[in-house]
This record gives sequence, structure tokens and C-alpha cells, in this order.
Amino acid sequence: MNPAEPAKNASHDGAPAPDILIVDDDPGMIRALGKALRDLGHLRFSTNGADALRLINDSPPDLLLLDAQMPGLNGFEVLETLKASPALADLPVIMVTSLTDDGFEQAGLEKGAADFIAKPVRPAIVQARVRTQLRLKQANDVLRQSSVTDRQNLAVALRDLQQSHRELLRTADELRVANESLLQFVRIASHDLREPLNTIAQFVGLVEEDHGPVLPEEARHFLRLATRAGARMRTLLDDVVRYARLQNAEGDPPAAIALDRTMAELRDALAARLAATGARLDLTPLPVVTGHASLLSLLFQNLLSNALKFVPPGRVPHVRIDAHMHGDWVLVRVADNGIGIDPRHIDRLFQPFQRLHLRSEFEGSGLGLTISRQIAEAHGGSIEVDSVPGEGSVFTVRLPLGAGR
Repeated sequence: MNPAEPAKNASHDGAPAPDILIVDDDPGMIRALGKALRDLGHLRFSTNGADALRLINDSPPDLLLLDAQMPGLNGFEVLETLKASPALADLPVIMVTSLTDDGFEQAGLEKGAADFIAKPVRPAIVQARVRTQLRLKQANDVLRQSSVTDRQNLAVALRDLQQSHRELLRTADELRVANESLLQFVRIASHDLREPLNTIAQFVGLVEEDHGPVLPEEARHFLRLATRAGARMRTLLDDVVRYARLQNAEGDPPAAIALDRTMAELRDALAARLAATGARLDLTPLPVVTGHASLLSLLFQNLLSNALKFVPPGRVPHVRIDAHMHGDWVLVRVADNGIGIDPRHIDRLFQPFQRLHLRSEFEGSGLGLTISRQIAEAHGGSIEVDSVPGEGSVFTVRLPLGAGR
């Protein structure tokens, strides 16, 4: 084989043949190595270190067989030059040497050699070691390509994340504008809408008071309907305002709230209804929780009002309120003996403006339980219900315990 002519081969699977560069100043050794490796790849040859570096820089091979002892630039100097170059540092190099001293081989490995072949060479050993290094090179190339792909995928994911972030910011701006509009509606509802509603209610009341006795029964009936409609409108307006304020997280910082005091105040506020219905209200000792007094009062007022309202005709309301500790939380249960709730309708129970009964049967805005859930969740808690139709319901409110528990 002429050292100046490369041997050209292709792999059996049709893939490009590995490029192997053999560097040795002994033409006989070049022929021996070329003969042993001619079936393993595309062979190139060089007889000195300087020429080898030129060939490598022009077109890096897949594997380099390098004579350790050559005149001029020897193999170890070539090896050091390669390992100092970031572009060539991963090139696998098999040193070919007639020296068998362990210290010599150790020094070569420390400089970055992948393996050693001792002279005189044995074709089977040469082929085995070259095949091993080519397989390792192929595996490293696959791994490196995977890393490149991973970096590309990461770059794409980062761009997508940045785009999502921009869209999120845009959505946040739109929500902020929507919330400002909602707050504006709350202000209007609290003042401008309430004023004409109060005026209507007052004049209807004056007509009924001053002229009711001389009006026909049908006219008095219409006035009563107008009065009830005004009361429903006022209740709906109040609930919508409360709901809007909860949605916008308006309120003071949380504080320690004694539930015993809250329930006592609610019992006084509902005294007229309790007396009118003959209801029985049982209160057990309740703990201190962390929250907002006005919101928690509204939550339990809604639950108590429902417990007194949704009762079958002829049944005396009976409501029991108790509490159970659960770690840093308290579960406050409001149990009644009312009409109960069909399990199929429980999912609708906390949805805004969802009614399970006709207004002619039970008054209400359809927002009470929605507001109650919003209040519980604003405190980091929750509200759940268990019910048996015809027998009653148990609403369980989960709230964080306060420091004065």
C-alpha cells in the first residue's frame, strides 16, 4: 500500500465509513496498520507530526492512530496540541509505541490518549481496539447530538415560555381593566342604583299607608307585590355588591375572630325570625379563627338564614352549630332539619344565580351560597355540604385557627 494514497471503504450498512488517520514515520508500520484496518473505514496516512496536524485541522478524522516516537514533532507533542484545542479535544487517539514501560503508558493516558497499541502490532488486537474506539466515538457523537437537540428544544421551550409570559401579562392587564369596571359598577350599585330603589319603596309604602284602606283589594295586592319586589331587588343588589367586592379581594388584613361572639351577634340579629318560626338554635363552644369579622358574619348569616328558610311546611326549624379541630384548622358544622338537597343538584348549589326552587316557594337572590363559598376560599378554607332530601343538610366550613384558639 502506498502511504500517500488513502484507502476508501464504506460501511456494510451504507452509512459513511469512519475516517481513520494513521500517523507513523515508518512506511512498513503504515502498511501493516493499513492492511489490518482496511475493512474498518476510510484510511488516510501521514509520516510526520506537523503534516498530521495540518490534515487534522483541514478535516478532523473519527480516529487517530499516532506513533509516539517520531523525529521532529513526536506523538506526545501532537497529542498535547490536539487536547489544547477545544474543537479537537474529543478526537480519540490511540498511541502506537514500541515502549512497554507502565510509566510511559500512564503518561500518555494522562495527556489524553484513549488507548495504546504495542509494536510489533498484531492485526486482531489492532482491529479490536480500533473497533472499540470507533463505537465509543459513535456513542459520544449521538450523545453530543442529543445534547444539541436538547439545547435547541430548551431554547424553543424558553421562547414559548416567554411568549406565554407576555400573553399572561396582557391577560392580567385585561383583567385589571375588567376589575376596575366591576369596581365602578359596585360604586354605582352602592349609590346611584340604591337611591331610586329606595324612593320607589318609600312612595309605595306611603300609598299603602295613606290610601290603603280605601283602595280595592286588588290594588292593595298589587302594592304588596311591588313592596316584595322592591325588597327582593334590594337583597339582590346587596348580594351582587358583596359578590363583586369578594371577587376583587377588597377588605382589611385578617385578624383573630372569636366565633362565639360572631354567633351570638347573629342570634340577636335573627331574633325576630327565630321567634316567628319558633326555631331552636343550639350553639356549642366555638374557637378563635383568623379572618375578617364582617365576611365571616356574612358567611354564617347566609347559612343560618337558609337553615331557617328552607324548611318543609309545619316543621319547626332546628339548627345546631358545632366545631371540630383538625390540625391548624377548624371544621365548623351548621346542621339543619330542612328540606335537604338532592345529591344531583349539589354541584349547582354554589354557582351564581342558581336556584333549586321557585321564587314563589322560597325567596332569595341565588347568590347567598356562592358568596359563602367565596368567603371561605378567601380565608384559604372551603365549604362542603352533605344532605339527605327531606331530612336536612350539614354545611361544613373549614377555616384557619387563630392565635387565641
